[in-house]
Amino acid sequence: MLHTLRKWFGKEQAPGDKERKAAVWLPKTEIPTSPKSRPFSIESFSLWDETSDYLTPPGLDPRTLFPLFRALRDYIPDVSAGVWAWARLCSTPQSYTLSGGSDNDQEWARHLLTELDRRIYGLKTERTWGVEALTNHFFLSIFTFGSFCGEVVLDHRRTQIERFIVIDPATIRFKLNLEDRSHLPFQIQTDGSLVPLQPASFFYYGLDSDGLNPYGRSPLTALPLAVKIQQQMIRDMAKTQHNAGYPTIHFRIAPSPRDRGESLSAYHERLEREMRGIREELRSKQADSNLITHDNIEVHYVGPDGRSQQWSESMQAISEQVISALHLAPFMLGRNWGTTESWGAAQYQLITNNARSVQSGAKRLAEWLRNLELILHGCPVSATHHFAPHHNLDATNRAQAFKTTAETLIALAEKGIIELADAKNRVDSLLRLL
Repeated sequence: MLHTLRKWFGKEQAPGDKERKAAVWLPKTEIPTSPKSRPFSIESFSLWDETSDYLTPPGLDPRTLFPLFRALRDYIPDVSAGVWAWARLCSTPQSYTLSGGSDNDQEWARHLLTELDRRIYGLKTERTWGVEALTNHFFLSIFTFGSFCGEVVLDHRRTQIERFIVIDPATIRFKLNLEDRSHLPFQIQTDGSLVPLQPASFFYYGLDSDGLNPYGRSPLTALPLAVKIQQQMIRDMAKTQHNAGYPTIHFRIAPSPRDRGESLSAYHERLEREMRGIREELRSKQADSNLITHDNIEVHYVGPDGRSQQWSESMQAISEQVISALHLAPFMLGRNWGTTESWGAAQYQLITNNARSVQSGAKRLAEWLRNLELILHGCPVSATHHFAPHHNLDATNRAQAFKTTAETLIALAEKGIIELADAKNRVDSLLRLL
């Protein structure tokens, strides 16, 4: 910036300035081993509390906000469909593979992991248990609250995992350790106190977490305003559509003739009785009943001039806001607004990429639990968790492109242009992308 100002005002930099301002690199022995900076937030609602080392979650208290998210997920159709779609999109078939050790060691490891599945988590009344049931709970919590957490409990001999306890993420608070900038977990108790949790046995995953917000961010955070408008429109539409076939009715009543010998007061009373009877009859009419009038009554239908309100357009605009907040494509919620096949395929690939990024969190949870169980038993085998890949909409084109690329690499290797091992590694990399 100073150089720009000098150019504007015609002041050239002196030759000796560059030498005096040259960067001097410090030796490694003078680089500090602990951070000297202090955390700072540029947000108007700072995550840093100067009176405490605890990081406060952004926005409202999760103990107040999460019940609202649960209600949106359970009672608002679009939100329920969105969370349901994300959870099932991530819950592809699961498996694990073993590496290391002998054949007997791997057979022993499979037996240990089968027994672990029977203990670690599940609802016995539903006859569901194991790591797969736990990952399904993981996805539902992530797409509702933006976070998932739990704690491993060992048996009394500390030789195996007894079970995994799921914790309400709304009760978790993190404290920043200024020495190494690590986040230490604490849980809020019923009396408001904070109890430290053991990091070695505690698991926490936050969706879209960052350096200043380890709590994560729920995809439903952007929904309350759009959902409120949507539900108000639905209520208003229900009221107006109830009488959609019956617009405003205008009555023109001609007074009946006065009978001979009828006094003026009696005549006025008779007209008033007739008007009162017509009024009461109209009030008692149902929406599906017919209107019967006398020969001295004319009925006119009165409607608004010009273009009437199109509810479908307004509802589509609000639904687009809900879909955007859920990070979904319209067709995932049963909407189709004329997207082409190529654009739909691009949207599907984007969504599956998002699902794979969330699956990586569940993969870490599953591998941590299984490998911890094997370590506790002294088994020299390690487990790797796998999610089945999503089906590609353009599988034929992708297979053809892979075939062409593989044949080209093989031809280059045969002519000696590239090494055969290099060609094999590149083909292996392409196989993982199919």
